[in-house]
Amino acid sequence: MKRASFDPDWGAACQMRSQLYGWFATVFAREMEPAALALCRDGGADHVLAVFTALGLGRQADAMAAVFKAWGEHADAPLENAADFATLFLLEGRAAPIPYASHYLEGGGQLYGEPARAMRAFLVSSQLQLDAQFKEPEDHLAVILEVLARWSRECGRTDDVAACAADQAAYLDATLTPWVAHWHGLVDAVDTLTFRFYPAVAALLVAFLHLDRDYLRSFGVGD
Repeated sequence: MKRASFDPDWGAACQMRSQLYGWFATVFAREMEPAALALCRDGGADHVLAVFTALGLGRQADAMAAVFKAWGEHADAPLENAADFATLFLLEGRAAPIPYASHYLEGGGQLYGEPARAMRAFLVSSQLQLDAQFKEPEDHLAVILEVLARWSRECGRTDDVAACAADQAAYLDATLTPWVAHWHGLVDAVDTLTFRFYPAVAALLVAFLHLDRDYLRSFGVGD
């Protein structure tokens, strides 16, 4: 999809991109709290799904809506969804779809590799710090997405749109593009989940990243 899928005003588009990246970061940072799950179940996330649908990602948004409906039919949905999160993202093993760039980009599925060191340096140079309660490597998916959320918000005020778009496209190519589709495939392949929330949101994230990269490239970013 091309630039027309987003608001033609760069500032407005960046505000929306920031909000969506922030939402993804929250989803993958930790298991969903019961209150947040109840909010989604009761329609509180409908506006977010409507934005994705307007961007042309209706199929993925509908899969999310189906999960929210399923939550309403299970009294133990918060507990079961937390168990799904643990199954996917907290268990060790080469086949586990843990959300760390180093696991996919370093030989042997190692952690704390060069992607983590590069993200650590990037955070320092950008004067950003992780929440002290977030005890995860710097190349955790949620950290990468939160950086995009903050950066998109700040870039909405820039005078050099082309340069900012180019920088963000390069960041996507360095931190997410090389591994996130493979990671999504692993998430989707896990068949012991009570709900399909995380496979659905992972599919939505991958589709949105493709959309956003096309948008950024529309400002003149080369292949």
